[in-house]
Amino acid sequence: MRGSPNDPLRTPGITPERALELLWQQAPDVAFVLLDSTGRITGWRGAAEAMLGHAEDEVIGQPLDIIFAPEDLALGLADMERTVALAMGHSEDDRWHLRKDGTRIWVAGSLVALHEGDRHVGYAKIMCDRTNLRAQMETTENRLDHAHDALRGRDVFFGRLTHEVRNALGPIRSVTDVVERRGLVTAELTMPLQVVKRQVAQMERMMEDLAEVARFGAGKLQLAKTAFDLGVDLREIAAAVTPDAKAKLQTLEVLTPQAPIRLDADQARVHQIVFNLLHNAVKYTPRGGRIWLHCTVEIDQAVIKVSDDGQGIPSELLPVIFELFTQENPHQAEGGFGVGLSLVKDLVDAHQGFVEVRSDGKGRGSEFTVRLPLRAPSAEGASGP
Repeated sequence: MRGSPNDPLRTPGITPERALELLWQQAPDVAFVLLDSTGRITGWRGAAEAMLGHAEDEVIGQPLDIIFAPEDLALGLADMERTVALAMGHSEDDRWHLRKDGTRIWVAGSLVALHEGDRHVGYAKIMCDRTNLRAQMETTENRLDHAHDALRGRDVFFGRLTHEVRNALGPIRSVTDVVERRGLVTAELTMPLQVVKRQVAQMERMMEDLAEVARFGAGKLQLAKTAFDLGVDLREIAAAVTPDAKAKLQTLEVLTPQAPIRLDADQARVHQIVFNLLHNAVKYTPRGGRIWLHCTVEIDQAVIKVSDDGQGIPSELLPVIFELFTQENPHQAEGGFGVGLSLVKDLVDAHQGFVEVRSDGKGRGSEFTVRLPLRAPSAEGASGP
C-alpha cells in the first residue's frame, strides 16, 4: 500500500559519502585523482587505472607529474596547474597525458583546490579521455583550412574584380569631365550627365569598400613577427593596466609559468590583443572585483585567458560579441562593446589563432581565451640531436 512504512518511496536515501564512494567505483569513463597540498597522489579512483594504466598502489605518494608529457613538464605546467587552481579555485586544461606504457591520450581535466575553512588541504583532479574527440577536432581543423583557402581565393577574385571595374570607370569619368570643360552640355544633357557622374562616384566608393574587405580577407595585414617571451610581456601589459584597476579597487592577478613561453608573433599586435581584453575586464568589472590574466601551453599553442567576476555577457550577445559595433545597449555610452573586441578577433585571425568567450550570463563574469601558435622551431634546432 502506498505510504506504508515498507514503501520504497519512504526508504531513506544513501548518505552523500556512500554515494561518492559508489561514484568512484562505478564511473566507467571518469578518473578521480586526489592529491595532498604538495601535489602528491593520495587517491586513484574511478577510471584512473583503466585510463592511465597505473594501479593505485603504484602511484600513491607519487607526484602527478608522472602523467604529464615531458614538454609540458619542461614548461612547468604541472606546477602551473596547481598555482592557477589555488588562486582561482579550479584550473581547466585539455592536453596530452601519458599512460603507463608511454602512449598518449588527450585528456580534458579540471583540478579543484580543496580547503577546510581557510586551510588548503589538497586537490581533486577529474579527468575524461577525449582522444577520439581530439581526432575529430583535427579533422574539422583540416576542413576549416580548406575552407579558408577557398575564402582566400574568393578575396583574390574580389581584388581583381575591383581593379578591373575601377579601370573601366576611369574613362567614363574622364569623358564627363571633358564634356563639361568644353561646354558641350546642353540643357537636355545636364541632368543625365549629373546622373552619370553621381553613379560613377558611387561605384568608385563601392569598389574601394570592396577592395578594403578583399585586402584584409586576403591576408594583406602586415605582421612584423619577432620571437619573445610571452610571460614577460603579459606582466608588462598588466602593469600598464594596473593603475586603472586600482582606481576601481580591483585586484588584477597575473599567473604565468616560470619557464619562458617562446612566441613568434607581432609583439605590438599581441600587446593590442591583451590590452584590449584587460581594458574591457576593468571596464565591465565593478569596484572591488577581481580580474585574472594567465597563460599556459597546449601542444603547439600559447593560451592566454582573461577572466573576471564582473557583469558578464547576456547569452544573446555571445554569438555576435566579436562583430563590429556590437553593444549590449547602443543608447548608452558605457553600455556593451564597440570596436575593441572586433579588433581583437581581426588581430588573432591575422596570427592564424583563435579567440573565444565564455560567460554564464549577466552578473556572473566572463572569460576570454586567445590561442596563438607557438614559435616555430628554428632550422638549427630542427637539425640538432
